[in-house]
Amino acid sequence: MARVLVIEDEANNLDVAQRIIRAAGHEALAAVDGQAGMELARIERPDAILVDLLLPRVDGWTVTRTLRGEDWASKIPIIAVSALAMQQDRQRAIDAGCDDFLSKPYAPAELRALLTKFLPAVSPKPPAPRAASAKTATTGDRLGTVLAVDDEPVNIELLSRRLEALGCVVLKATNGEDALAIADRELPDLILLDVMMPGMDGWEVCRKLKTNERTKQLPVIFVTARDRAEDLARGFEVGGVDYVPKPFEALELAARVRSAIYTKRLQDELRQRNEDLHRAERSRQELIGMLGHDIRNLANSVVAFLQLVRMGQLDPSRAEFAELLGLSESNVSELVRMVNAMLDVYKMEEGRLEAVPQAVRCDDIATRSLQQIAAEARGKGVGLAYARNDLSLFVDDGLVVRVLTNLLANAVKHTPAGGSVGIDARPGAGGAVVLRVRDTGPGITVEDAPNVFDRFYQGAGRSRGGVGLGLAFCKLAVELHGGAIRVANPGEPGAVIELTLPSAAASQVEARA
Repeated sequence: MARVLVIEDEANNLDVAQRIIRAAGHEALAAVDGQAGMELARIERPDAILVDLLLPRVDGWTVTRTLRGEDWASKIPIIAVSALAMQQDRQRAIDAGCDDFLSKPYAPAELRALLTKFLPAVSPKPPAPRAASAKTATTGDRLGTVLAVDDEPVNIELLSRRLEALGCVVLKATNGEDALAIADRELPDLILLDVMMPGMDGWEVCRKLKTNERTKQLPVIFVTARDRAEDLARGFEVGGVDYVPKPFEALELAARVRSAIYTKRLQDELRQRNEDLHRAERSRQELIGMLGHDIRNLANSVVAFLQLVRMGQLDPSRAEFAELLGLSESNVSELVRMVNAMLDVYKMEEGRLEAVPQAVRCDDIATRSLQQIAAEARGKGVGLAYARNDLSLFVDDGLVVRVLTNLLANAVKHTPAGGSVGIDARPGAGGAVVLRVRDTGPGITVEDAPNVFDRFYQGAGRSRGGVGLGLAFCKLAVELHGGAIRVANPGEPGAVIELTLPSAAASQVEARA
Protein backbone atom coordinates (compact mmCIF):
# COMPACT_ATOMS: atom_id res chain seq x y z
CA MET A 1 0.00 0.00 0.00
CA ALA A 2 1.34 3.41 -1.02
CA ARG A 3 0.51 6.79 0.48
CA VAL A 4 -0.87 9.47 -1.86
CA LEU A 5 -1.18 13.15 -0.93
CA VAL A 6 -4.05 15.02 -2.62
CA ILE A 7 -3.73 18.84 -2.60
CA GLU A 8 -7.13 20.14 -3.68
CA ASP A 9 -9.26 23.08 -2.49
CA GLU A 10 -12.59 21.96 -3.99
CA ALA A 11 -14.39 19.67 -1.55
CA ASN A 12 -16.16 17.45 -4.10
CA ASN A 13 -13.00 16.83 -6.15
CA LEU A 14 -11.05 16.13 -2.97
CA ASP A 15 -13.64 13.63 -1.83
CA VAL A 16 -13.76 11.83 -5.20
CA ALA A 17 -9.95 11.59 -5.42
CA GLN A 18 -9.67 10.18 -1.89
CA ARG A 19 -12.33 7.56 -2.60
CA ILE A 20 -10.59 6.41 -5.80
CA ILE A 21 -7.19 6.22 -4.06
CA ARG A 22 -8.61 4.18 -1.18
CA ALA A 23 -10.48 1.90 -3.57
CA ALA A 24 -7.16 1.21 -5.31
CA GLY A 25 -5.79 -0.04 -1.97
CA HIS A 26 -3.74 3.01 -1.06
CA GLU A 27 -3.82 5.51 1.81
CA ALA A 28 -5.09 9.01 0.99
CA LEU A 29 -3.73 12.15 2.68
CA ALA A 30 -5.30 15.55 2.03
CA ALA A 31 -4.56 19.28 2.17
CA VAL A 32 -6.78 22.13 1.02
CA ASP A 33 -4.22 24.76 -0.05
CA GLY A 34 -0.70 24.88 -1.44
CA GLN A 35 1.08 25.98 1.72
CA ALA A 36 -0.63 23.32 3.83
CA GLY A 37 0.15 20.76 1.14
CA MET A 38 3.89 21.47 1.26
CA GLU A 39 3.92 21.35 5.06
CA LEU A 40 2.05 18.04 5.14
CA ALA A 41 4.27 16.58 2.42
CA ARG A 42 7.40 17.36 4.44
CA ILE A 43 5.88 15.76 7.54
CA GLU A 44 4.39 12.61 5.94
CA ARG A 45 6.82 12.01 3.01
CA PRO A 46 4.13 10.48 0.70
CA ASP A 47 4.86 8.05 -2.14
CA ALA A 48 3.03 10.21 -4.71
CA ILE A 49 1.35 13.63 -4.90
CA LEU A 50 -1.78 14.66 -6.79
CA VAL A 51 -1.72 18.49 -6.98
CA ASP A 52 -4.31 20.95 -8.29
CA LEU A 53 -2.67 23.84 -10.17
CA LEU A 54 -5.07 26.62 -9.13
CA LEU A 55 -4.74 26.57 -5.34
CA PRO A 56 -5.16 29.26 -2.67
CA ARG A 57 -2.08 30.67 -0.88
CA VAL A 58 0.51 28.84 -3.09
CA ASP A 59 -0.32 27.58 -6.62
CA GLY A 60 0.39 24.05 -7.83
CA TRP A 61 3.32 25.04 -10.08
CA THR A 62 5.11 26.65 -7.12
CA VAL A 63 4.34 23.65 -4.89
CA THR A 64 5.87 21.31 -7.48
CA ARG A 65 9.00 23.39 -8.09
CA THR A 66 9.57 23.84 -4.35
CA LEU A 67 9.23 20.16 -3.50
CA ARG A 68 11.40 19.08 -6.43
CA GLY A 69 14.20 21.12 -4.89
CA GLU A 70 14.14 18.95 -1.76
CA ASP A 71 16.11 15.69 -1.87
CA TRP A 72 13.36 13.45 -0.47
CA ALA A 73 10.86 14.62 -3.14
CA SER A 74 13.15 14.83 -6.14
CA LYS A 75 12.04 11.45 -7.56
CA ILE A 76 8.50 10.84 -6.28
CA PRO A 77 5.63 10.99 -8.83
CA ILE A 78 3.81 14.36 -8.88
CA ILE A 79 0.66 14.47 -11.02
CA ALA A 80 -0.88 17.83 -11.94
CA VAL A 81 -4.67 18.14 -11.88
CA SER A 82 -6.42 21.10 -13.50
CA ALA A 83 -9.38 22.31 -15.52
CA LEU A 84 -6.82 24.22 -17.60
CA ALA A 85 -6.63 21.88 -20.58
CA MET A 86 -4.63 23.92 -23.10
CA GLN A 87 -1.38 22.41 -24.34
CA GLN A 88 0.65 25.28 -22.89
CA ASP A 89 -0.87 24.59 -19.47
CA ARG A 90 0.17 20.96 -19.65
CA GLN A 91 3.66 21.93 -20.75
CA ARG A 92 3.98 24.50 -17.94
CA ALA A 93 3.11 21.78 -15.42
CA ILE A 94 5.69 19.41 -16.91
CA ASP A 95 8.30 22.19 -16.90
CA ALA A 96 7.60 22.80 -13.20
CA GLY A 97 8.46 19.16 -12.48
CA CYS A 98 5.17 17.26 -12.78
CA ASP A 99 5.36 13.71 -14.16
CA ASP A 100 1.90 13.75 -15.77
CA PHE A 101 -1.25 15.83 -16.21
CA LEU A 102 -4.89 14.97 -15.42
CA SER A 103 -7.76 17.13 -16.68
CA LYS A 104 -10.74 18.04 -14.48
CA PRO A 105 -13.36 16.80 -14.18
CA TYR A 106 -11.46 13.53 -14.39
CA ALA A 107 -12.92 10.08 -14.89
CA PRO A 108 -12.24 7.56 -12.09
CA ALA A 109 -10.78 5.12 -14.62
CA GLU A 110 -8.25 7.72 -15.78
CA LEU A 111 -7.04 8.41 -12.24
CA ARG A 112 -6.84 4.68 -11.46
CA ALA A 113 -4.73 4.21 -14.59
CA LEU A 114 -2.28 6.89 -13.49
CA LEU A 115 -2.03 5.34 -10.01
CA THR A 116 -1.27 1.99 -11.59
CA LYS A 117 1.28 3.59 -13.90
CA PHE A 118 3.33 5.25 -11.16
CA LEU A 119 2.82 3.43 -7.90
CA PRO A 120 3.92 -0.18 -8.57
CA ALA A 121 7.50 1.05 -8.90
CA VAL A 122 7.32 2.88 -5.57
CA SER A 123 8.14 1.03 -2.36
CA PRO A 124 5.75 1.96 0.42
CA LYS A 125 7.53 3.52 3.39
CA PRO A 126 6.44 4.27 6.93
CA PRO A 127 5.55 7.90 7.66
CA ALA A 128 8.41 10.13 8.70
CA PRO A 129 8.41 11.09 12.37
CA ARG A 130 6.19 14.10 13.04
CA ALA A 131 7.80 17.23 14.40
CA ALA A 132 6.52 18.01 17.87
CA SER A 133 5.21 21.40 16.81
CA ALA A 134 3.89 20.41 13.37
CA LYS A 135 0.17 20.63 12.73
CA THR A 136 -1.60 18.20 10.45
CA ALA A 137 -2.98 19.94 7.41
CA THR A 138 -5.55 17.33 6.39
CA THR A 139 -8.41 19.47 7.66
CA GLY A 140 -6.55 22.04 9.75
CA ASP A 141 -7.52 22.67 13.33
CA ARG A 142 -10.99 21.45 14.29
CA LEU A 143 -13.42 24.26 13.53
CA GLY A 144 -16.41 23.06 15.52
CA THR A 145 -19.46 20.79 15.58
CA VAL A 146 -22.27 21.49 13.11
CA LEU A 147 -25.75 19.95 13.01
CA ALA A 148 -27.00 19.72 9.40
CA VAL A 149 -30.78 19.39 9.09
CA ASP A 150 -32.41 18.58 5.71
CA ASP A 151 -35.05 16.07 4.61
CA GLU A 152 -33.13 15.33 1.38
CA PRO A 153 -30.33 12.75 1.93
CA VAL A 154 -28.43 14.10 -1.08
CA ASN A 155 -28.36 17.60 0.41
CA ILE A 156 -27.26 16.21 3.79
CA GLU A 157 -24.42 14.28 2.15
CA LEU A 158 -23.25 17.30 0.15
CA LEU A 159 -23.37 19.56 3.20
CA SER A 160 -21.46 16.99 5.24
CA ARG A 161 -18.64 16.80 2.70
CA ARG A 162 -18.30 20.57 2.55
CA LEU A 163 -18.32 20.92 6.33
CA GLU A 164 -15.85 18.08 6.92
CA ALA A 165 -13.48 19.68 4.41
CA LEU A 166 -13.61 22.82 6.59
CA GLY A 167 -12.63 20.82 9.66
CA CYS A 168 -16.10 20.44 11.18
CA VAL A 169 -17.55 17.47 13.02
CA VAL A 170 -20.95 16.92 11.39
CA LEU A 171 -24.17 15.73 13.06
CA LYS A 172 -27.13 14.89 10.81
CA ALA A 173 -30.93 15.05 11.11
CA THR A 174 -33.59 14.58 8.42
CA ASN A 175 -36.58 16.06 10.28
CA GLY A 176 -37.40 18.68 12.89
CA GLU A 177 -38.07 16.33 15.79
CA ASP A 178 -34.69 14.60 15.43
CA ALA A 179 -32.98 17.97 15.05
CA LEU A 180 -34.43 19.24 18.35
CA ALA A 181 -33.40 16.07 20.18
CA ILE A 182 -29.84 16.08 18.80
CA ALA A 183 -29.39 19.80 19.46
CA ASP A 184 -30.52 19.42 23.09
CA ARG A 185 -28.26 16.41 23.64
CA GLU A 186 -25.09 17.44 21.76
CA LEU A 187 -25.22 21.29 21.92
CA PRO A 188 -23.40 21.83 18.59
CA ASP A 189 -21.59 25.05 17.73
CA LEU A 190 -23.88 25.74 14.77
CA ILE A 191 -27.10 24.45 13.15
CA LEU A 192 -27.60 24.52 9.36
CA LEU A 193 -31.38 24.26 8.99
CA ASP A 194 -33.49 23.59 5.92
CA VAL A 195 -36.77 25.53 5.84
CA MET A 196 -39.09 23.38 3.72
CA MET A 197 -39.38 20.03 5.50
CA PRO A 198 -42.43 17.78 5.91
CA GLY A 199 -44.08 17.95 9.31
CA MET A 200 -42.27 20.58 11.34
CA ASP A 201 -40.71 23.22 9.06
CA GLY A 202 -37.43 24.97 9.74
CA TRP A 203 -39.03 28.11 11.14
CA GLU A 204 -40.91 26.11 13.77
CA VAL A 205 -37.77 24.15 14.64
CA CYS A 206 -35.90 27.42 15.18
CA ARG A 207 -38.70 28.80 17.37
CA LYS A 208 -38.57 25.70 19.58
CA LEU A 209 -34.77 25.89 19.80
CA LYS A 210 -34.97 29.48 21.00
CA THR A 211 -37.53 28.66 23.73
CA ASN A 212 -35.35 25.88 25.15
CA GLU A 213 -32.99 27.18 27.84
CA ARG A 214 -30.26 24.71 26.78
CA THR A 215 -30.37 25.48 23.05
CA LYS A 216 -31.47 29.12 22.86
CA GLN A 217 -27.89 30.37 22.39
CA LEU A 218 -27.09 28.04 19.47
CA PRO A 219 -26.72 29.98 16.19
CA VAL A 220 -28.98 28.88 13.32
CA ILE A 221 -28.24 29.45 9.63
CA PHE A 222 -31.15 28.73 7.29
CA VAL A 223 -30.24 26.86 4.10
CA THR A 224 -33.13 27.53 1.74
CA ALA A 225 -34.20 28.11 -1.83
CA ARG A 226 -36.81 30.60 -0.55
CA ASP A 227 -34.96 33.86 -0.88
CA ARG A 228 -37.85 36.34 -1.03
CA ALA A 229 -37.50 39.26 1.34
CA GLU A 230 -40.46 38.18 3.47
CA ASP A 231 -39.06 34.65 3.83
CA LEU A 232 -35.66 35.96 4.90
CA ALA A 233 -37.28 38.39 7.34
CA ARG A 234 -39.30 35.54 8.85
CA GLY A 235 -36.13 33.53 9.38
CA PHE A 236 -34.50 36.37 11.30
CA GLU A 237 -37.70 36.95 13.31
CA VAL A 238 -37.72 33.38 14.65
CA GLY A 239 -34.06 33.62 15.72
CA GLY A 240 -31.86 32.78 12.73
CA VAL A 241 -28.51 34.56 12.44
CA ASP A 242 -27.90 34.13 8.71
CA TYR A 243 -29.02 32.27 5.60
CA VAL A 244 -27.41 30.44 2.68
CA PRO A 245 -29.36 30.16 -0.59
CA LYS A 246 -29.81 26.83 -2.36
CA PRO A 247 -27.99 25.69 -4.41
CA PHE A 248 -25.13 27.00 -2.26
CA GLU A 249 -21.65 27.99 -3.31
CA ALA A 250 -18.80 26.30 -1.42
CA LEU A 251 -16.93 29.54 -0.68
CA GLU A 252 -20.05 31.32 0.57
CA LEU A 253 -21.02 28.39 2.80
CA ALA A 254 -17.49 28.22 4.24
CA ALA A 255 -17.41 31.95 4.97
CA ARG A 256 -20.81 31.99 6.68
CA VAL A 257 -20.12 28.87 8.73
CA ARG A 258 -16.75 30.18 9.94
CA SER A 259 -18.25 33.57 10.77
CA ALA A 260 -21.14 32.06 12.74
CA ILE A 261 -18.91 29.72 14.76
CA TYR A 262 -16.33 32.40 15.56
CA THR A 263 -19.11 34.81 16.56
CA LYS A 264 -20.63 32.19 18.86
CA ARG A 265 -17.28 31.61 20.54
CA LEU A 266 -16.86 35.33 21.16
CA GLN A 267 -20.40 35.54 22.54
CA ASP A 268 -19.80 32.51 24.79
CA GLU A 269 -16.62 34.12 26.10
CA LEU A 270 -18.46 37.41 26.70
CA ARG A 271 -21.26 35.63 28.58
CA GLN A 272 -18.73 33.75 30.70
CA ARG A 273 -16.92 36.97 31.59
CA ASN A 274 -20.24 38.61 32.42
CA GLU A 275 -21.13 35.71 34.74
CA ASP A 276 -17.70 35.97 36.37
CA LEU A 277 -18.27 39.67 36.98
CA HIS A 278 -21.67 38.97 38.52
CA ARG A 279 -20.14 36.33 40.79
CA ALA A 280 -17.39 38.73 41.83
CA GLU A 281 -19.95 41.42 42.60
CA ARG A 282 -22.02 38.99 44.69
CA SER A 283 -18.83 37.99 46.52
CA ARG A 284 -18.06 41.64 47.29
CA GLN A 285 -21.56 42.18 48.62
CA GLU A 286 -21.27 39.09 50.79
CA LEU A 287 -17.85 40.29 51.98
CA ILE A 288 -19.30 43.61 53.14
CA GLY A 289 -22.04 41.81 55.04
CA MET A 290 -19.67 39.32 56.67
CA LEU A 291 -17.09 41.97 57.52
CA GLY A 292 -19.75 44.09 59.19
CA HIS A 293 -20.99 41.12 61.20
CA ASP A 294 -17.55 39.93 62.31
CA ILE A 295 -16.14 43.37 63.07
CA ARG A 296 -19.22 44.24 65.14
CA ASN A 297 -18.98 41.04 67.19
CA LEU A 298 -15.25 41.41 67.82
CA ALA A 299 -15.47 45.12 68.61
CA ASN A 300 -18.49 44.69 70.90
CA SER A 301 -16.61 42.32 73.18
CA VAL A 302 -13.73 44.82 73.51
CA VAL A 303 -16.13 47.72 74.13
CA ALA A 304 -17.98 45.71 76.78
CA PHE A 305 -14.72 44.96 78.60
CA LEU A 306 -13.67 48.62 78.56
CA GLN A 307 -17.09 49.75 79.79
CA LEU A 308 -16.93 47.36 82.74
CA VAL A 309 -13.49 48.71 83.65
CA ARG A 310 -14.62 52.35 83.28
CA MET A 311 -17.66 51.81 85.52
CA GLY A 312 -15.52 50.17 88.18
CA GLN A 313 -17.28 46.84 87.87
CA LEU A 314 -14.08 45.12 86.81
CA ASP A 315 -10.57 45.71 88.12
CA PRO A 316 -7.31 43.75 88.17
CA SER A 317 -8.19 42.26 91.56
CA ARG A 318 -11.06 40.29 90.03
CA ALA A 319 -10.20 36.71 88.92
CA GLU A 320 -11.84 37.12 85.53
CA PHE A 321 -9.99 40.37 84.70
CA ALA A 322 -6.96 38.65 83.16
CA GLU A 323 -9.15 36.28 81.12
CA LEU A 324 -11.31 39.10 79.70
CA LEU A 325 -8.24 41.25 79.02
CA GLY A 326 -6.65 38.39 77.08
CA LEU A 327 -9.89 37.86 75.12
CA SER A 328 -10.02 41.56 74.22
CA GLU A 329 -6.39 41.47 73.07
CA SER A 330 -7.16 38.41 70.98
CA ASN A 331 -10.18 40.09 69.36
CA VAL A 332 -8.23 43.21 68.49
CA SER A 333 -5.50 41.04 66.94
CA GLU A 334 -8.13 39.24 64.88
CA LEU A 335 -9.52 42.57 63.66
CA VAL A 336 -6.05 43.68 62.56
CA ARG A 337 -5.45 40.38 60.76
CA MET A 338 -8.77 40.64 58.92
CA VAL A 339 -8.06 44.18 57.69
CA ASN A 340 -4.47 43.34 56.71
CA ALA A 341 -5.55 40.22 54.83
CA MET A 342 -8.21 42.13 52.92
CA LEU A 343 -5.80 44.88 51.90
CA ASP A 344 -3.01 42.45 51.01
CA VAL A 345 -5.23 40.23 48.85
CA TYR A 346 -6.28 43.19 46.72
CA LYS A 347 -2.72 44.55 46.56
CA MET A 348 -1.42 41.17 45.35
CA GLU A 349 -4.13 40.79 42.73
CA GLU A 350 -3.29 44.24 41.40
CA GLY A 351 0.44 43.39 41.40
CA ARG A 352 1.29 46.06 43.97
CA LEU A 353 2.65 43.73 46.67
CA GLU A 354 6.10 42.28 46.06
CA ALA A 355 8.26 39.81 47.93
CA VAL A 356 11.80 40.87 48.90
CA PRO A 357 13.44 37.52 49.73
CA GLN A 358 16.44 37.05 51.95
CA ALA A 359 18.05 34.17 53.83
CA VAL A 360 16.41 33.53 57.21
CA ARG A 361 16.33 30.63 59.67
CA CYS A 362 13.13 28.62 60.03
CA ASP A 363 13.48 28.90 63.81
CA ASP A 364 13.35 32.71 63.66
CA ILE A 365 10.20 32.79 61.48
CA ALA A 366 8.42 30.15 63.55
CA THR A 367 9.26 31.84 66.85
CA ARG A 368 7.97 35.23 65.68
CA SER A 369 4.75 33.66 64.38
CA LEU A 370 4.11 31.72 67.59
CA GLN A 371 4.67 34.83 69.70
CA GLN A 372 1.92 36.67 67.81
CA ILE A 373 -0.63 33.95 68.49
CA ALA A 374 0.47 33.00 72.03
CA ALA A 375 -2.10 35.16 73.87
CA GLU A 376 -5.04 33.75 71.87
CA ALA A 377 -3.86 30.19 72.34
CA ARG A 378 -3.35 30.73 76.09
CA GLY A 379 -6.78 32.31 76.48
CA LYS A 380 -8.42 29.32 74.80
CA GLY A 381 -6.35 26.69 76.57
CA VAL A 382 -4.60 25.46 73.43
CA GLY A 383 -0.94 24.43 73.58
CA LEU A 384 1.65 25.59 71.03
CA ALA A 385 4.59 23.45 69.91
CA TYR A 386 7.55 23.81 67.55
CA ALA A 387 10.31 21.34 66.77
CA ARG A 388 13.52 23.31 66.28
CA ASN A 389 15.77 22.52 63.28
CA ASP A 390 18.73 23.87 61.33
CA LEU A 391 16.84 24.58 58.09
CA SER A 392 16.86 27.99 56.39
CA LEU A 393 14.51 29.73 53.92
CA PHE A 394 15.07 32.25 51.15
CA VAL A 395 11.87 34.29 51.56
CA ASP A 396 10.39 37.64 52.50
CA ASP A 397 10.34 36.94 56.23
CA GLY A 398 7.66 39.55 56.97
CA LEU A 399 5.21 37.98 54.53
CA VAL A 400 5.92 34.42 55.63
CA VAL A 401 5.52 35.33 59.33
CA ARG A 402 2.10 36.73 58.47
CA VAL A 403 1.25 33.55 56.51
CA LEU A 404 2.17 31.35 59.48
CA THR A 405 0.35 33.67 61.89
CA ASN A 406 -2.83 33.40 59.80
CA LEU A 407 -2.53 29.62 59.66
CA LEU A 408 -1.84 29.35 63.40
CA ALA A 409 -4.76 31.66 64.27
CA ASN A 410 -7.05 29.56 62.09
CA ALA A 411 -5.77 26.38 63.73
CA VAL A 412 -6.27 27.75 67.28
CA LYS A 413 -9.76 28.89 66.36
CA HIS A 414 -10.77 25.36 65.32
CA THR A 415 -8.97 23.45 68.07
CA PRO A 416 -10.94 22.69 71.25
CA ALA A 417 -9.56 23.57 74.72
CA GLY A 418 -6.91 21.13 75.81
CA GLY A 419 -5.76 20.53 72.23
CA SER A 420 -2.55 21.60 70.55
CA VAL A 421 -1.27 23.47 67.51
CA GLY A 422 2.25 23.08 66.15
CA ILE A 423 4.75 23.84 63.42
CA ASP A 424 7.37 21.48 62.02
CA ALA A 425 9.78 21.66 59.09
CA ARG A 426 11.67 19.20 56.91
CA PRO A 427 13.72 19.26 53.71
CA GLY A 428 11.68 19.02 50.50
CA ALA A 429 12.45 18.03 46.94
CA GLY A 430 14.50 20.23 44.63
CA GLY A 431 16.07 22.43 47.29
CA ALA A 432 12.82 23.37 49.02
CA VAL A 433 11.70 23.38 52.65
CA VAL A 434 8.31 21.95 53.67
CA LEU A 435 6.64 23.67 56.64
CA ARG A 436 3.56 22.10 58.24
CA VAL A 437 1.01 23.73 60.54
CA ARG A 438 -1.05 21.08 62.33
CA ASP A 439 -3.86 21.13 64.89
CA THR A 440 -5.99 18.66 66.84
CA GLY A 441 -9.33 20.02 65.66
CA PRO A 442 -11.97 18.26 63.55
CA GLY A 443 -9.93 18.50 60.32
CA ILE A 444 -10.91 19.70 56.85
CA THR A 445 -13.35 17.71 54.73
CA VAL A 446 -12.48 16.28 51.33
CA GLU A 447 -15.09 18.60 49.78
CA ASP A 448 -13.66 21.74 51.40
CA ALA A 449 -9.95 20.99 50.94
CA PRO A 450 -9.60 22.15 47.28
CA ASN A 451 -11.41 25.44 48.02
CA VAL A 452 -10.28 26.63 51.46
CA PHE A 453 -7.67 28.98 49.92
CA ASP A 454 -10.23 30.70 47.65
CA ARG A 455 -11.45 34.18 48.51
CA PHE A 456 -14.71 34.32 50.46
CA TYR A 457 -14.98 30.52 50.68
CA GLN A 458 -16.90 29.39 53.75
CA GLY A 459 -16.57 25.63 54.18
CA ALA A 460 -19.13 23.43 55.86
CA GLY A 461 -16.66 21.08 57.51
CA ARG A 462 -15.35 23.50 60.20
CA SER A 463 -17.17 26.10 62.23
CA ARG A 464 -17.51 29.49 60.55
CA GLY A 465 -14.91 32.15 61.28
CA GLY A 466 -13.53 35.12 59.37
CA VAL A 467 -14.47 36.12 55.84
CA GLY A 468 -12.34 33.70 53.84
CA LEU A 469 -9.54 36.20 53.14
CA GLY A 470 -6.85 34.99 55.56
CA LEU A 471 -6.25 31.72 53.75
CA ALA A 472 -6.54 33.45 50.35
CA PHE A 473 -3.73 35.78 51.46
CA CYS A 474 -1.65 32.74 52.51
CA LYS A 475 -2.01 31.16 49.07
CA LEU A 476 -1.12 34.35 47.18
CA ALA A 477 1.87 35.08 49.44
CA VAL A 478 3.26 31.53 49.14
CA GLU A 479 2.82 31.53 45.35
CA LEU A 480 4.53 34.94 45.21
CA HIS A 481 7.64 33.09 46.42
CA GLY A 482 7.20 30.37 43.78
CA GLY A 483 5.96 27.96 46.45
CA ALA A 484 2.79 25.96 47.00
CA ILE A 485 0.26 25.44 49.78
CA ARG A 486 -2.24 22.63 50.29
CA VAL A 487 -4.28 20.64 52.76
CA ALA A 488 -2.09 17.57 53.33
CA ASN A 489 -4.71 15.31 54.98
CA PRO A 490 -8.22 16.10 53.74
CA GLY A 491 -10.96 14.13 55.45
CA GLU A 492 -8.84 13.20 58.47
CA PRO A 493 -9.05 14.56 62.06
CA GLY A 494 -6.51 17.24 62.89
CA ALA A 495 -5.89 19.51 59.89
CA VAL A 496 -2.38 19.65 58.39
CA ILE A 497 -1.58 22.62 56.11
CA GLU A 498 1.63 22.12 54.13
CA LEU A 499 3.72 24.95 52.64
CA THR A 500 6.59 24.41 50.22
CA LEU A 501 9.04 27.33 50.12
CA PRO A 502 12.53 27.91 48.66
CA SER A 503 15.45 27.09 50.93
CA ALA A 504 18.58 29.14 51.57
CA ALA A 505 22.16 27.91 51.76
CA ALA A 506 23.84 28.00 55.18
CA SER A 507 26.42 30.44 53.80
CA GLN A 508 23.64 32.91 52.92
CA VAL A 509 22.29 32.81 56.47
CA GLU A 510 25.78 33.26 57.96
CA ALA A 511 26.53 36.17 55.64
CA ARG A 512 23.29 37.89 56.66
CA ALA A 513 24.00 37.28 60.35
